[in-house]
Amino acid sequence: MNKRFFHLAAIALVLTQFSGCRVSAGKPEVVQAQTLDYGAPPTFNLGLSVDQAYEAIPHRRTVWNDADSTASPVEKAYLKTIFEVLDQATAVRVAGMQNYAAGHFDYSDPDSEYSQLINFASEITPPKKLEAYHNDILQGLTNQRQFFTDWRRQADRFGYLQSLKTHPGVQRASGALRSAYGELMRLYPAEAAANKDAFFDYHCALDFL
Repeated sequence: MNKRFFHLAAIALVLTQFSGCRVSAGKPEVVQAQTLDYGAPPTFNLGLSVDQAYEAIPHRRTVWNDADSTASPVEKAYLKTIFEVLDQATAVRVAGMQNYAAGHFDYSDPDSEYSQLINFASEITPPKKLEAYHNDILQGLTNQRQFFTDWRRQADRFGYLQSLKTHPGVQRASGALRSAYGELMRLYPAEAAANKDAFFDYHCALDFL
C-alpha cells in the first residue's frame, strides 16, 4: 500500500460521508422579455463534468423539467438558470474536495470559482415570489466558499475531516440550502414528482451535511 492509495481512499471516504443531506387571486404577472433570459452561468475546467461530480459523491441527479412545472414563465426561466448555478457549484465543491484532500492546493481554485458563481447569481433579480429562496442560495454559496478559503489558508493544518462537522460556514450553508429546498416545496406543492425529486437533488448534492 503506498501513500497515493491512502490519499485516494481518504478522498473517497470524505465524499461518501459528507455527500450532502441524506435521501430522505391577484393580477396576472407581467412578464417582460428581458426577465426570461438570465444568461448562462460561469462554467469551469475542473477535470470532471457535472454528471461525474454527482457520481463521485455519490448522489442521484434528477434534472428539473420546466415543461412539467407549475411555475410561471418568468419563474421557470429563473429556476432553470439557478439550477445550472447549483450544478456548477456541486462540481466545484467535489473538485475542490478531491484536490484539497490530496494536498493539491494549486490544482483548483474553489474560492475564485464560487466567487464567480456568487457574482453571477447576485446580478440576477429573482421573481418576487422567489426572493427568499434566492437569498438562501446566495447564503449557501457564500458560506461554502468560506470553508474552502479557510482550508486553503491553513492547508495541512486545517483538519478537514473534523472541520466538515464543525466549520461555521458548513453549518450555515447547510441550513440555507435546506431552507431553500423547503421554500420550493412550499411554493410548488403541485409540482410533478420528478421535479420534486430534482428540487431535492440540486440542494442535497451541494450540501456538505
